[in-house]
Amino acid sequence: MLVEAKALILCLEALKITRREKISPSSSLYIAYRKGKYGTSELRMARKILHLYSIYRKTINNILTNIMDTLDLSWEAKKILELLSTSILYGLRFRDIEKLVLDLRRTLGKDWPKELEKHIGLIRFLDKIDRSILFKEHVVENYQEWFVKYVEELLGRVEARRYLGFQDNVNPPIYAVLNKLKKNEEEIIKIAEENNVHLRIDKRLPGIYILEAEDTRRLKKLLDAGLITIQDFSSYYAVRILDPKPQEKILDVCSAPGTKTFLMTLNMKNRGLIVSIDSSWTRIKGQKKRMKFLGVEIAYEIQADARYPLPIQEKFDKVIVDPPCSSTGLIWREPFYRWFIKPRHIRAFAKLQSEILNTSSKYVKDGGLLLYSTCSITIEENEYVVEDFLKMNPEFSLVDIEIEVGSRGLRGLEESRRLYPHRDLCNGFFVTLFRKKD
Repeated sequence: MLVEAKALILCLEALKITRREKISPSSSLYIAYRKGKYGTSELRMARKILHLYSIYRKTINNILTNIMDTLDLSWEAKKILELLSTSILYGLRFRDIEKLVLDLRRTLGKDWPKELEKHIGLIRFLDKIDRSILFKEHVVENYQEWFVKYVEELLGRVEARRYLGFQDNVNPPIYAVLNKLKKNEEEIIKIAEENNVHLRIDKRLPGIYILEAEDTRRLKKLLDAGLITIQDFSSYYAVRILDPKPQEKILDVCSAPGTKTFLMTLNMKNRGLIVSIDSSWTRIKGQKKRMKFLGVEIAYEIQADARYPLPIQEKFDKVIVDPPCSSTGLIWREPFYRWFIKPRHIRAFAKLQSEILNTSSKYVKDGGLLLYSTCSITIEENEYVVEDFLKMNPEFSLVDIEIEVGSRGLRGLEESRRLYPHRDLCNGFFVTLFRKKD
């Protein structure tokens, strides 16, 4: 069977899981991959197909509607047609379309939607369309209308179009940090080079690297050994702003899967205390296991809902709050998010974030620091939350962030920082720092 056929079937299985479990296709893909008999080549191709499908599905639907009499097909038939069309129109040149369709028929057997037969000729037609036209004319169609208008109001029309188009046409860089809890920096870099894993220093912040790997299997060896960890630049930036030091007591709220707990431990040289809070017992157990694997010895994990008083009496030198958010800053990595998020979700997240921030602030000692961050670009989840917090908590004031990466906050909050994918080559991000009066 052609690799392309198995990859398309893997995509179809992933979309079934997404439909059933309400999770992103990229998460569903790995579930489907583990359940079935697929190789790494099928996984790589399926990942590419789903990424393209997540971006261009509205455009594809419009194209199919225009050239077909009807799209009155079963869910499976429609998805197969959309996946095939996406693959053909956006960069994947199949070697033999006739054999591909034949392999799909044979493999799916009785599950092959018979109503697709009369549309197979369409696939041959799509292979002859001028693809350059598609990329030029459909940038706005790749997003919900409300989101396009929102970003235009946020950034202005020209900048917004640049931002939206950039997200759809770039491979996000991979950022990595060396785990100096296991080996020193020189040893890790040497091992990485021996495995053709290239680590290039990001000059904006010492300690974080841009990673390029010629062979993902060799990269996996380093990850499995815990010698490097992968996270976005923005997570590292937040920790550098807070600047945790050895022997300090830190509270990490909404901590799972533990990325910031680990990064803070590196800064603290495994000396001091980090209390990590998350509402999910499953995620806390996962974090605990991960921290042990990475060599973190100073973290104490607690399952608790940070909207309410926490089961601790301690006051902390520093508190970091990274609450659940709309993830609008992650669309360039998880393009399917663009079709899920609605304005009502943003309002709901903003309410939740305010509750968590207010509760967390009670555990900052006098003179201590409180950091708030989200991977969202919306004002409701960022500047509005900060403004409301300052009104309700006059004992806190904003601290000017000295590490000047990105751009200043909006609505006059110049002490805060904003990051955007098209400007800063990282997740869309907001961060602000408060100090509690002595």
